[in-house]
Amino acid sequence: MRIKRSVLVGLFVAVLAPLAALALIKPWRVAVPQIVSGVHCYEDRICTDNEQRLGEARALYSAAFGRISEKLGAFHSHPRVIFCSAVPCQKGFGLGNRAAYTVGDFAIAVAPRGWQAFCLAHELIHYRQAEEFGSIGMRWKPRWLIEGMAYSLSDDPRRPLAQPFESWRAQFERWNTPSHRADLW
Repeated sequence: MRIKRSVLVGLFVAVLAPLAALALIKPWRVAVPQIVSGVHCYEDRICTDNEQRLGEARALYSAAFGRISEKLGAFHSHPRVIFCSAVPCQKGFGLGNRAAYTVGDFAIAVAPRGWQAFCLAHELIHYRQAEEFGSIGMRWKPRWLIEGMAYSLSDDPRRPLAQPFESWRAQFERWNTPSHRADLW
């Protein structure tokens, strides 16, 4: 009886722990975005809480993906992007005050205010960086390279940015010469 109970508890933990992690740890909800109420995925790479804005999401995705591919080379895969058009979706993915965030080379979540070409381009750059440097490897790279590249190459129109972001962008732009660009990755 005691062995059976241990086996059942072990199975219960082994099966439910990953599901609980997906449900409770907000950034990892991007793995199964449909668990956030009202979110549906289309073409397995574009998800949104508002089907009426699906055309806009597709156009934004296509334009930003093409632009960043031209600047940084071909992506290894097409990232999943979750476009939130309402606050409940934004809260469901733990976006807080952020316009968007990227989870390694897995997915991107976009808040209602992040539905802009430069915001999505910024996050696609982080996705591309994670493809090349690895999600953990990105932690070891200097912030001016990671964030400076994203602010510079996304054509972010905000100038100047708050510090330290503006100095990171400036440092990347000083470094980003043709000789460095050839060996970026």
